[in-house]
Amino acid sequence: MSNSGILEKVNKDKIKEYFVRYGERVEVAKESAMCSPKLSDSYVYYLERGIAGLTSLTDGGEEKVVLFFPRNRLLGFTPMLMRRFRGGGSRDAEPFGIDTKTDCVFYRIDEKTFNRLLDEDRVFMSCVLEIVTCHYVDLVHKYHESQGSSARKRFAKCLLDFSMYSEEIRYVPKAFTYVEIAKYLGVHPVTVSKMAADLKKRGLIDKGRKGIMILDGHGLELEAEAEE
Repeated sequence: MSNSGILEKVNKDKIKEYFVRYGERVEVAKESAMCSPKLSDSYVYYLERGIAGLTSLTDGGEEKVVLFFPRNRLLGFTPMLMRRFRGGGSRDAEPFGIDTKTDCVFYRIDEKTFNRLLDEDRVFMSCVLEIVTCHYVDLVHKYHESQGSSARKRFAKCLLDFSMYSEEIRYVPKAFTYVEIAKYLGVHPVTVSKMAADLKKRGLIDKGRKGIMILDGHGLELEAEAEE
């Protein structure tokens, strides 16, 4: 199941209503770090527009993309929930961060308001728990796919999951460079380049002004579901 498919179960309009009503709107440029101690320990973010990524650093200092987050996701809630349910929790730096991969628009709620809503509003609590569960399921699905699916299938699925429409054109934003996709899939950028060249040769995708254009969505779906 795709990231967007999992999130269809969440009442996206309802959670957005809370963040619009009780929070403030902020615009963040691409390639900005969201999870610094000054930010992640103070706010929970609702991603209204754009794409962000959960990143980590290897022991050798190489950045890995753990997950990409499309719009309608909550980000930065982990430090608050850790403190809430662990009696204060630790403020030590975590090995993960959240970076914006495109220009993004967020609504953010401060920690005091976030905790008050969790205490007083069961609907808000339900929405938060459901979204947290979606994050967990996404991680489990990605791990399962990395163990049992070929890079070719995972590449096709990645293109489908993070594609969007503009003027009836389906495309994957420019933020998803071959290098970024390689980090996400855990393969070499040359491998991604070769897979993209094969899909282009078969008429499934092409390079365009907005990014990677999907010319044949059905064909790409078959590619993502093909038998090994």
